[in-house]
Amino acid sequence: MGIASLLIIISEITYLGASLGLFEIALEVITSIGVGMVIFGIALQHQLKNIAAGIGVFFSSDINIGDSITIKDMHGVIIEIHLTKIVALTEDGGRIIIPTQKLAEDVAIVYNKQRKSH
Repeated sequence: MGIASLLIIISEITYLGASLGLFEIALEVITSIGVGMVIFGIALQHQLKNIAAGIGVFFSSDINIGDSITIKDMHGVIIEIHLTKIVALTEDGGRIIIPTQKLAEDVAIVYNKQRKSH
């Protein structure tokens, strides 16, 4: 009895959707949303890469606050780790802001604070 009722409801929805043109409208809406999401993804591609790399840094124990880092002839001590950037302090008090995406793209040397002391 339940299956028969379900089949009747599905066939009524299909009939009404086809006769009133609801399926065409739904298809246009879904297509528009899909195109919008592709454009949105392309526009935010750089930020999405940074966030993905930041998640990797967050779950990895390779880079910690207090570690020394050298990347592209710049050297500093890591003072902040964020989702999209790492902030390092140079010897002269300057700040190096490293997008987390750069850690995946460039060669970085990290001197772990705990390993150096042993």
